[in-house]
Amino acid sequence: MRLELRLSLFYYTFFSLLGVVMPFWAPYLSHEGFNAEEIGLLLGAFHLSRLYAPSIWGYVADRHMERMRVVKLGALLAVLAFVPVLFIEGFWPLLLAMLCFSFFWNAILPQFEVVTLSHLGEKRDRYGKIRLWGSVGFIAATLIGGELFIDDQIEWVPIGLLVVLIAIYFATWTVPKPAAAPINSAKSVSVAKVMRRPEVLQFFALIFFAQLAHGPYNGFYTLLLQQEGYSGLSIGLLWSLGVLAEIAMFAVLHKLWQRFSLVSVFMASLMLAVLRWLMMATLSDSLLIIILSQLLHAASFAVLHASGIRIVQQLFPAGSEGRAQALHSSLGFGLGGLFGSIIAGYLWHHFGSGVSFIFAAAASLVALLLISFGKLPAKVQQNS
Repeated sequence: MRLELRLSLFYYTFFSLLGVVMPFWAPYLSHEGFNAEEIGLLLGAFHLSRLYAPSIWGYVADRHMERMRVVKLGALLAVLAFVPVLFIEGFWPLLLAMLCFSFFWNAILPQFEVVTLSHLGEKRDRYGKIRLWGSVGFIAATLIGGELFIDDQIEWVPIGLLVVLIAIYFATWTVPKPAAAPINSAKSVSVAKVMRRPEVLQFFALIFFAQLAHGPYNGFYTLLLQQEGYSGLSIGLLWSLGVLAEIAMFAVLHKLWQRFSLVSVFMASLMLAVLRWLMMATLSDSLLIIILSQLLHAASFAVLHASGIRIVQQLFPAGSEGRAQALHSSLGFGLGGLFGSIIAGYLWHHFGSGVSFIFAAAASLVALLLISFGKLPAKVQQNS
């Protein structure tokens, strides 16, 4: 099997898990009797360990240069840690189980991103074409889940998650480890020193707010569609539409990077994100608006994710890649996702969906202002 196919297979299986979690975990929790605030906290459990787990695993990987071993170990322990979720009941036991599971699961992706970029070497522009297979896996899981889980079979969601976790573990064994970096490189790089630079602090702040904005969408979009009366198949199709737009963007993103700077592309994505969340806040009863907002997923997620990874690679020197991507995951997807889920659950429970998505638009606007009035290095400002 070609190397790029092996890398793509991992992304396919990994994001298939998110294709079950994002559309169906909140409805499953609602079916189990949890309210919106409790659902927000349980969704936050997926993100809380991202505040520390990626940095712990990133340190281990940078120090010992065994990234694929970290990926394999994290995948295996995630499978074992998820098994109790099938049997326990109650808010606090489930919260503790999800925290344990997510500690291992969140070890996987940041290190695999470094593995992928290391394998690609000078062909890093091909990252988008490999990563898009994660989006394909998300679509497949969402469409299948819409038929299997929504309505009468929602209690089977944990079983579906376990099956996908096992597939992720087997996929890790198909990818070889990349060539080792120079032996002394990880020891000579101070990530703390890089983090004190104003432009780096600015970048991580805007990533935090950009991910904060996704709280209402990631946690409660399916519940919104159910409230509007959409069927399981329709919900799966609408989730898939957003990811199809994401795939199209990943396929052409390298051309945008060649023509425009990373910062310019990033700013455009945040402008469209503000528009997307405002549309959801005010016009979610319109099918046309729902469709248009899903198409904007190409900007608010695909560009944000891929451009963010590349900016991290340019802000941090060689030898610190694992820790740098771990910080990207921790401060953005971790801290931003945690607070986004909790705040979205609170706003949804007390004020409804409209206020939740206005909050999302405001968070994206803050991220836009941070990058508009900040100053990233010239190598990031230029075309790449």
